[in-house]
Amino acid sequence: MKQDYRELVITGKKEISKLERFVEEICDYYNINNEYFGNILLASTEAAQILFALNEELEGGKISISFDRNPKGLVFKIRLDSAGDRVDNTEDILDLEIRKHKLSRDIFIIKALTDEITISVNAKSIILVFYVSSMNYEKSLQRINQLKEYWTRKDEVKQKK
Repeated sequence: MKQDYRELVITGKKEISKLERFVEEICDYYNINNEYFGNILLASTEAAQILFALNEELEGGKISISFDRNPKGLVFKIRLDSAGDRVDNTEDILDLEIRKHKLSRDIFIIKALTDEITISVNAKSIILVFYVSSMNYEKSLQRINQLKEYWTRKDEVKQKK
């Protein structure tokens, strides 16, 4: 199988549209259906937003998104490349708890949309894996059932004549 590897770097939340275009191009290339495309798009943008949110206190940080196609499926590695120093964080306890609650909700969403997820211990990278081989299997079963229905109807019509 030919290796397919692509990479994208975004420098802030305002550049999320580049990530959306990146995912769309990959899904178009691999002919991923709209439902699965939505899962990939939402999970990858949420992961990027999580990394930005967790590392707001870093100045000059950027996010690298790399794509790799392997036998498991489509793999998106989203990692923070911080270039700056820590800024003094004066967030109060209530704001910190609100942010933790929002992040746990976002991680739950990502887990529900992906087939595999790996989050690094230091919250610098998130790896999302989407199995696409099962999509082809489901499509094959659907086509087989449609053919069976067609032949059953055709036999019924012949018997009526």
